[in-house]
Formats: sequence, structure tokens, C-alpha cells
Amino acid sequence: MTRIDFYTGVGNVQAFACRAAQTVYRKQERLLVVLADDQALEAFSRALWSFGEGSFIAHSRWDAKEASASRIWLATHFDVPAAPTVMLNLGEAQAEDPSRFARILEVVSQDEAAKAVARQRYRRYLDLGFEIQHHDMSDAA
Repeated sequence: MTRIDFYTGVGNVQAFACRAAQTVYRKQERLLVVLADDQALEAFSRALWSFGEGSFIAHSRWDAKEASASRIWLATHFDVPAAPTVMLNLGEAQAEDPSRFARILEVVSQDEAAKAVARQRYRRYLDLGFEIQHHDMSDAA
């Protein structure tokens, strides 16, 4: 069954998401990062290329010609063929079929509007019968 992790109270979503992507990358798993729009996708892509001192996290858009060689795909929707096994959701939408992923990472900022949207996703996952792991990151440095 799909494992779903909610990381709430995240102070810097982009930095947290870069670390999460790096962790998945190091485990040699495939990751789909879903972002709200093309502007968010481009900003996150730049963050991955410049993440850490002297390092970067290789990635591509899901529909780029080099995507087949990349373990990290960026997209603005969930409908990608042969989707990776791990999904990092940085947008407001939710996958129609969460069970197609082995693991879903939901990152929620400290913003009240983001929390409200996340609560709706959380309830839907519960209604679909998924177990959810909650990680309160509000005290994390």
C-alpha cells in the first residue's frame, strides 16, 4: 500500500523539498515532483541545480527528451506515463489515483491557506483508506 507522509509546519518549503529530493536521489529511487505551475517548476529547477555548496541534484522535466535518463522528474500535473514510484507534491492539487505511487510526500508550509488545502488532501487520503504518517517540522531548524 502507498505510504503517505505529511510534513507540516515547514518554514522553507523549497529548501525542505530540495533535501527530500536529494534523499530520494541518493536512494536511487525515481521521484516525480509536482508543482503548481510552470513558474514554480522553473524556480524549483533552479533551486535543484544550485542546491548545496558545489552540488546539484540532476533532474529534468518529465516530458524532456533526456527524462528517460533522469531519476527526478518535474511536472505541473500528475498524469505522466510510467510515473516514478515516489511523488513529492508541492502544488495544491492531489493525484486522482494516489495508489499508483509507492510513496507520497506532502509538504505543507506554515501559511494558513496552505494548511487549509493540505487538510482537504489529508481527509481525502483518509477517505480513500490510506494510512498517513505526520511529521511536525515546525520546531526543525
